[in-house]
Formats: sequence, structure tokens, C-alpha cells
Amino acid sequence: MRASAASIVKEVTDTFARMITAIDEKDAGARENYYSREEFVSAVAGGDCFGRRGDWVKAITSCFAERDSQHLEPREVQAIPLAADAALLTSQDTVDMQLKGGERPRYRHAFTMIWKKGPVGWRIMHSHESWVEDSIG
Repeated sequence: MRASAASIVKEVTDTFARMITAIDEKDAGARENYYSREEFVSAVAGGDCFGRRGDWVKAITSCFAERDSQHLEPREVQAIPLAADAALLTSQDTVDMQLKGGERPRYRHAFTMIWKKGPVGWRIMHSHESWVEDSIG
């Protein structure tokens, strides 16, 4: 039976929300589980591109280690079904951090992700995220 567009949107946005919890908890292991092991294409973060999943996981782990705390607040999330087992998700977010050195930066942040449904659920095949420091605060 084919999934409805509404059910795809709900499943993907619910999975994304769980990934945000892992990000807020600085849990690199949990965050990495949202990326496909079988069909990983790439991850782009700022100006860095990762063509291998292992390199992406190392980058996530390193970034999380520099932070005492963080909170990512999705402001606009949109999921668009592309097929019964694929979806595009975009989000505009704000991120507040407490870095180990005491700095407290705030960022405007965005995700663009391609999700694919497999035997273990929805996983990210490709992601891109960008951010800029929020001077409005």
C-alpha cells in the first residue's frame, strides 16, 4: 500500500524532530543514526563537504565537543514528498550555543535534506546546512 503525502510529511517531520533532540543533547551517536548507512550521498556544512559518512560523523563529534550546550529551534519546517520512499525537508532555525570558552553565539540556521525510507525508517541520504551569526539576538 502506498503511503499518502500527509503520512510521509508526518513521518519525516517527526523523525526530524527526534534528530533535533539529539542535536540539542549534543549526542553525536544518536545524530549519526539519522544518516543512511547504505545510501549516504554527502553532507555539506557551511563550506565543508563530506562525501564519506565516517568523515561526517567525525566532524559532528568534533563540533559537539567544543560546546557546553546548544539549542536548535526550528522556525519553519517543510517536508515535500518526492516519492513513496523519498522526501525533501527544509527548515529555517535559530541556534543558541554555550561554547567551552564561554562565548554564547546565536545563529540563523537552515537545513536542506533528502530523506529516504528504508527497512529501519527514514534516513538522510544528503544534507546541507548553513548558518550566519544572528546580530539581532
